[in-house]
Amino acid sequence: MRSNKPTIFFSVLLIITALLASSCTSVEDSPKHGIVRVMFSSDPADTLLIEKSDTFSVSTRYDAIFMLKVFQGRVYKDSDFAVLYPTIGSYRQEDEFVNIIALDSSGIYKNYKVFESYVPPGNYNSIEFGVTPASGVPLRIVANSGKTFENPVELPPGENLLYHFDQDFTISENKVTEIDVQISPFKSVKRYRDVYRLYRVMKITDVNYN
Repeated sequence: MRSNKPTIFFSVLLIITALLASSCTSVEDSPKHGIVRVMFSSDPADTLLIEKSDTFSVSTRYDAIFMLKVFQGRVYKDSDFAVLYPTIGSYRQEDEFVNIIALDSSGIYKNYKVFESYVPPGNYNSIEFGVTPASGVPLRIVANSGKTFENPVELPPGENLLYHFDQDFTISENKVTEIDVQISPFKSVKRYRDVYRLYRVMKITDVNYN
Protein backbone atom coordinates (compact mmCIF):
# COMPACT_ATOMS: atom_id res chain seq x y z
CA MET A 1 0.00 0.00 0.00
CA ARG A 2 1.33 3.40 -1.01
CA SER A 3 2.11 5.92 1.77
CA ASN A 4 0.14 9.19 1.70
CA LYS A 5 2.77 11.03 3.80
CA PRO A 6 4.07 13.17 0.86
CA THR A 7 0.51 14.28 0.06
CA ILE A 8 -0.10 15.27 3.69
CA PHE A 9 3.23 17.11 3.83
CA PHE A 10 2.50 19.19 0.72
CA SER A 11 -1.02 19.96 1.89
CA VAL A 12 0.29 21.29 5.21
CA LEU A 13 2.96 23.29 3.39
CA LEU A 14 0.34 24.90 1.12
CA ILE A 15 -1.81 25.85 4.13
CA ILE A 16 1.13 27.44 5.95
CA THR A 17 2.15 29.37 2.81
CA ALA A 18 -1.40 30.67 2.37
CA LEU A 19 -1.58 31.78 5.99
CA LEU A 20 1.75 33.60 5.75
CA ALA A 21 0.70 35.35 2.56
CA SER A 22 -2.58 36.39 4.13
CA SER A 23 -0.88 37.79 7.22
CA CYS A 24 1.68 39.70 5.15
CA THR A 25 -0.95 41.43 3.03
CA SER A 26 -2.85 42.59 6.15
CA VAL A 27 0.12 44.35 7.78
CA GLU A 28 0.13 48.16 7.35
CA ASP A 29 2.94 50.61 8.03
CA SER A 30 2.59 52.52 11.29
CA PRO A 31 1.81 56.24 10.80
CA LYS A 32 4.87 58.46 10.92
CA HIS A 33 5.05 61.10 13.63
CA GLY A 34 4.69 64.83 13.13
CA ILE A 35 6.44 67.55 15.12
CA VAL A 36 4.95 69.98 17.62
CA ARG A 37 6.93 73.18 18.15
CA VAL A 38 5.88 75.62 20.90
CA MET A 39 7.13 79.20 20.72
CA PHE A 40 6.90 81.46 23.77
CA SER A 41 7.14 85.25 23.72
CA SER A 42 5.83 88.39 25.40
CA ASP A 43 3.08 90.70 24.20
CA PRO A 44 4.87 93.48 22.25
CA ALA A 45 2.28 96.00 23.46
CA ASP A 46 2.94 95.29 27.15
CA THR A 47 6.13 97.26 27.81
CA LEU A 48 5.25 99.55 30.71
CA LEU A 49 5.23 99.07 34.49
CA ILE A 50 4.45 101.82 36.98
CA GLU A 51 6.12 101.29 40.35
CA LYS A 52 4.89 103.86 42.86
CA SER A 53 6.11 107.21 41.50
CA ASP A 54 8.50 105.62 38.99
CA THR A 55 7.82 104.29 35.52
CA PHE A 56 9.69 101.48 33.84
CA SER A 57 9.56 100.99 30.09
CA VAL A 58 11.38 98.26 28.21
CA SER A 59 14.54 99.62 26.64
CA THR A 60 17.83 98.46 25.25
CA ARG A 61 19.54 101.01 27.54
CA TYR A 62 19.11 98.76 30.59
CA ASP A 63 19.32 95.06 31.26
CA ALA A 64 16.05 93.85 32.77
CA ILE A 65 15.31 90.38 34.11
CA PHE A 66 11.99 88.60 34.49
CA MET A 67 12.94 84.94 34.49
CA LEU A 68 10.34 82.19 34.17
CA LYS A 69 10.64 78.41 34.24
CA VAL A 70 8.76 76.48 31.55
CA PHE A 71 8.35 72.75 32.02
CA GLN A 72 6.30 69.54 31.70
CA GLY A 73 4.59 70.07 28.35
CA ARG A 74 1.79 67.86 27.08
CA VAL A 75 -0.65 67.89 24.18
CA TYR A 76 -4.05 66.30 24.69
CA LYS A 77 -6.57 64.42 22.61
CA ASP A 78 -9.38 64.40 25.17
CA SER A 79 -7.93 62.34 28.06
CA ASP A 80 -5.06 60.86 26.00
CA PHE A 81 -1.84 62.85 25.87
CA ALA A 82 1.64 62.97 24.37
CA VAL A 83 4.62 64.33 26.27
CA LEU A 84 6.59 67.27 24.88
CA TYR A 85 10.37 67.51 25.08
CA PRO A 86 12.66 70.56 24.69
CA THR A 87 14.14 69.31 21.39
CA ILE A 88 13.49 66.48 18.96
CA GLY A 89 16.74 64.90 20.17
CA SER A 90 15.68 64.91 23.83
CA TYR A 91 14.69 61.74 25.68
CA ARG A 92 13.54 63.32 28.94
CA GLN A 93 11.65 66.40 30.03
CA GLU A 94 13.81 69.31 31.17
CA ASP A 95 13.14 72.77 32.57
CA GLU A 96 13.57 75.71 30.20
CA PHE A 97 14.37 79.19 31.55
CA VAL A 98 13.32 82.30 29.62
CA ASN A 99 13.77 86.00 30.33
CA ILE A 100 10.45 87.34 29.12
CA ILE A 101 11.51 91.00 29.07
CA ALA A 102 14.78 90.45 27.21
CA LEU A 103 15.02 92.21 23.85
CA ASP A 104 16.56 90.96 20.65
CA SER A 105 18.87 92.96 18.40
CA SER A 106 15.94 94.75 16.77
CA GLY A 107 14.59 95.94 20.12
CA ILE A 108 11.55 93.65 20.41
CA TYR A 109 10.87 90.88 22.90
CA LYS A 110 12.77 87.67 22.26
CA ASN A 111 10.87 84.67 20.95
CA TYR A 112 11.81 81.37 22.62
CA LYS A 113 11.39 77.82 21.40
CA VAL A 114 10.40 75.98 24.59
CA PHE A 115 9.28 72.63 23.12
CA GLU A 116 9.95 70.73 19.90
CA SER A 117 8.89 67.12 19.98
CA TYR A 118 7.70 64.18 17.87
CA VAL A 119 4.00 63.48 18.38
CA PRO A 120 1.67 60.85 16.84
CA PRO A 121 -0.53 62.30 14.06
CA GLY A 122 -4.13 63.17 14.80
CA ASN A 123 -6.50 65.88 15.95
CA TYR A 124 -5.76 67.38 19.36
CA ASN A 125 -7.81 69.78 21.47
CA SER A 126 -5.56 71.22 24.19
CA ILE A 127 -2.02 71.86 25.36
CA GLU A 128 -0.65 72.19 28.87
CA PHE A 129 2.68 73.13 30.44
CA GLY A 130 4.08 74.65 33.59
CA VAL A 131 4.98 78.34 33.84
CA THR A 132 6.38 79.57 37.15
CA PRO A 133 8.82 82.22 38.38
CA ALA A 134 12.40 80.96 38.32
CA SER A 135 13.41 80.15 41.87
CA GLY A 136 15.89 82.59 43.39
CA VAL A 137 15.82 85.01 40.45
CA PRO A 138 14.05 88.29 41.34
CA LEU A 139 12.36 90.60 38.88
CA ARG A 140 14.93 93.30 38.13
CA ILE A 141 13.90 96.48 36.33
CA VAL A 142 15.43 99.92 35.91
CA ALA A 143 13.03 102.87 35.95
CA ASN A 144 13.29 105.73 33.48
CA SER A 145 14.75 107.77 36.33
CA GLY A 146 17.64 105.30 36.59
CA LYS A 147 16.43 103.76 39.86
CA THR A 148 16.71 99.96 40.07
CA PHE A 149 13.89 97.82 41.45
CA GLU A 150 14.51 94.23 42.45
CA ASN A 151 11.75 92.10 43.95
CA PRO A 152 10.96 88.38 44.27
CA VAL A 153 8.17 86.89 42.14
CA GLU A 154 5.79 84.15 43.26
CA LEU A 155 2.59 82.48 42.14
CA PRO A 156 -0.51 83.35 44.15
CA PRO A 157 -1.29 80.86 46.95
CA GLY A 158 -3.07 77.76 45.66
CA GLU A 159 -2.35 78.50 42.01
CA ASN A 160 -1.82 75.43 39.80
CA LEU A 161 1.75 75.21 38.49
CA LEU A 162 0.46 73.98 35.12
CA TYR A 163 -1.40 76.22 32.68
CA HIS A 164 -4.03 74.68 30.39
CA PHE A 165 -4.96 76.03 26.95
CA ASP A 166 -8.05 74.78 25.08
CA GLN A 167 -7.02 74.82 21.44
CA ASP A 168 -7.87 72.60 18.47
CA PHE A 169 -4.95 71.68 16.21
CA THR A 170 -3.82 68.88 13.94
CA ILE A 171 -0.59 66.90 13.81
CA SER A 172 0.21 65.50 10.36
CA GLU A 173 2.78 62.91 9.33
CA ASN A 174 6.22 64.44 8.60
CA LYS A 175 4.83 67.97 9.13
CA VAL A 176 5.47 70.65 11.76
CA THR A 177 2.68 72.20 13.81
CA GLU A 178 3.90 75.41 15.45
CA ILE A 179 1.93 76.85 18.36
CA ASP A 180 2.63 80.46 19.36
CA VAL A 181 2.01 81.27 23.03
CA GLN A 182 2.12 84.82 24.34
CA ILE A 183 2.37 86.17 27.88
CA SER A 184 1.73 89.75 29.00
CA PRO A 185 4.69 90.30 31.36
CA PHE A 186 3.54 93.39 33.27
CA LYS A 187 -0.20 92.79 33.12
CA SER A 188 0.57 89.44 34.76
CA VAL A 189 2.10 90.89 37.93
CA LYS A 190 0.58 92.61 40.93
CA ARG A 191 2.51 93.98 43.87
CA TYR A 192 1.86 92.29 47.20
CA ARG A 193 3.94 93.77 50.03
CA ASP A 194 7.57 93.20 49.01
CA VAL A 195 6.89 90.66 46.24
CA TYR A 196 5.22 90.51 42.85
CA ARG A 197 2.56 87.87 42.33
CA LEU A 198 2.42 86.28 38.91
CA TYR A 199 -1.13 85.83 37.59
CA ARG A 200 -0.03 84.58 34.13
CA VAL A 201 -2.03 86.48 31.52
CA MET A 202 -1.36 84.12 28.60
CA LYS A 203 -2.99 83.06 25.36
CA ILE A 204 -2.34 81.18 22.14
CA THR A 205 -1.98 83.73 19.36
CA ASP A 206 -1.49 81.47 16.34
CA VAL A 207 -1.15 77.90 15.06
CA ASN A 208 0.94 77.43 11.92
CA TYR A 209 1.38 74.33 9.77
CA ASN A 210 4.58 73.72 7.82
